[in-house]
Amino acid sequence: MVKKVAVLTISDSAAQDPSIDKSGPILARLLQEQGQGSFDVIAQEVVADDVELIQHKIRSWIDGNESAADLVISTGGTGLGVRDVTPEAILPLLDHQTTGLTHALMQHSLSKTPLAALSRLVTGVRYRRSNSSTTEQASGKANGSALIIALPGSSNAVKECCEILLSENGLLAHALDLLSGGTGRKKHAEMQQSITGTETDTGRSHHAHGHSHKHGGHHHHHGHGHHSAPKPRTVQAEETTGYKTHDPTQSVSLRKRMSPYPIISLSEAFDLILSNVPSNGSIKLPTTSDLRGYLLAESILAPRSLPPKPTTNVDGYALKAEDITPGAYPVITRGGSVPKSAVYRINTGQGLPEGADAVLMVEDTDLLEEDEQGEEKTIQVKAKIDVGENVRKAGSDVKEGQVVLQKGVKLSDIGGEIGTLAFLGVSEVNVIRKPRIAILSTGNELYDVATDSGNAKDAWGFRVFDANRPSLTAALRAAGFEVVDLGIVGDSVDATLAALKRGLEEADVIISTGGTSMGESDLLKPLIERNLKGGKIHFGRVAMKPGKPTTFASALNEKGEERFLFALPGNPASAMVCLYVFVMPALRKLSGYAIEHCHLARTRVQIEDDMRLDPRPEFHRVVIKPNKEGGLSAFSTGSQRSSGMHSMATANGLVCVPALGSSGGPNTLRRGEKVEAIILGNIV
Repeated sequence: MVKKVAVLTISDSAAQDPSIDKSGPILARLLQEQGQGSFDVIAQEVVADDVELIQHKIRSWIDGNESAADLVISTGGTGLGVRDVTPEAILPLLDHQTTGLTHALMQHSLSKTPLAALSRLVTGVRYRRSNSSTTEQASGKANGSALIIALPGSSNAVKECCEILLSENGLLAHALDLLSGGTGRKKHAEMQQSITGTETDTGRSHHAHGHSHKHGGHHHHHGHGHHSAPKPRTVQAEETTGYKTHDPTQSVSLRKRMSPYPIISLSEAFDLILSNVPSNGSIKLPTTSDLRGYLLAESILAPRSLPPKPTTNVDGYALKAEDITPGAYPVITRGGSVPKSAVYRINTGQGLPEGADAVLMVEDTDLLEEDEQGEEKTIQVKAKIDVGENVRKAGSDVKEGQVVLQKGVKLSDIGGEIGTLAFLGVSEVNVIRKPRIAILSTGNELYDVATDSGNAKDAWGFRVFDANRPSLTAALRAAGFEVVDLGIVGDSVDATLAALKRGLEEADVIISTGGTSMGESDLLKPLIERNLKGGKIHFGRVAMKPGKPTTFASALNEKGEERFLFALPGNPASAMVCLYVFVMPALRKLSGYAIEHCHLARTRVQIEDDMRLDPRPEFHRVVIKPNKEGGLSAFSTGSQRSSGMHSMATANGLVCVPALGSSGGPNTLRRGEKVEAIILGNIV
């Protein structure tokens, strides 16, 4: 049976430029060409030297996948370098190691070069976990298993290891057959036949090390005494309850020491948000200035032609062009028609009286006579005009039935769209309902600066004022959203759960800050997963700076309506950055924006300060200003510590600083370089 294989290259530099990956393609080619038809390479990818990224990719290939890989074989990151973390990433994934296979690969490699002693090869077996299961125990064994092999990154090392794995005795294929439930009898018979009667110079059989298999119970014994694969001391035992999170009602000593949530990339996080968040339904609202910020749920057709009849576009005198030549004429100011040999005084926008077909501008006349009330009586016409002069034809602005505003158009605060509705005489309109947002801050240490109230009673000897609710509320209201303030919630299961349930009933989206990490009182993830109806955590960590523990989840309210939750970090700058990076796109999707328009606008800016690179993509707070060259310059707001809200003060943009590349690449963006930035506010 053909086995499915996934090949993973682990390298910071190759992750930046996959074209430089040599060992991955060689490994895939050798498996296909020398595997005697036993292997099908179903995936070949590159990731950076990052533990969470490596683990996430391997899990995605093995667990809960109908086309799951039987073998994941990686290349790179097994050395002693600072960024070599492949063993640290793979060992926690293994249910047991295959030490004999590792020894065989090491022994063969050492026969080629003594430098192989510096390589930390890893091989072992992982039992499959289903998507619905979060357990990491042997209960997953019923779902099958996969072999994981971590090889060095050099092309030569890969070729040498394949000499063992793809040797004529079919070592790798035999191992995968056993893992998939095979008995191996055919292979054992072949091996026994090949060694019958054959002895070494010492009189011992070549197979005399006691290798025996009892496949009734699928047990292996290699004559070295019973042994079990060692586990690193830092690998955490996994729960068998079906939950990823710890039980917040139990002793704090039982909480997890490592996050159960894989760290995912920014693009994966965006995909999960925008694929799960729908667009709200429509509501009908009156045409007032309060429509600003809404998106039209339907196209607007002109209910009538405008102007409905010919009108003047100047102040002057309506007349019948063929009757009037330069000379003196009486002025008519009232009545439904203009007599022959007279002119009818008219103001801009008025409809022409019956019989008129042109309008003479005031500037082309002189006053000859006025009556006792000061009204014009007679004027001197100084010019001959043509039919249709200074006249707007009926329907020349819009015609009845014409589409004037397309479905999905935003009724902006510039006012043009709302003015157009009024211009057309449209008194009410269907728009996409804006989401309502509930906000809460969590933490016993927090005080409300407005009410001087809190939970801590100065237990720390100083006060920590809640900066998150005021800042998030200001930003959301400025964006046109209604906010429900759930207040500051102490680190109590009952209080936190009550606030969350209230938010589910009163809002479309809940934003919480704090309580998302690994502290003893971090309750958000456990309560969402365990205590909210339909609670589901879509992701719990993101490869970004600041904002790594950002969490996106969903749950149902009492009516069975789906609501969304963003649990943001407690550090103020992190919370603000994550609002603009993650929450705003979700709110725009709910408000009716097409997916391609959900993210905030971006532009290229010239940075005016050096910016150091981090292994994670970073959002650097900046002030964006026009420069004398006609472009845009970005000035850092200073210290970028996530605990300092002042780094958001005056900021109107976030420079998108890329992740640090390989050790040989640049570690700093230099002043004068042009990079992408997210626009947060007005550029002045």
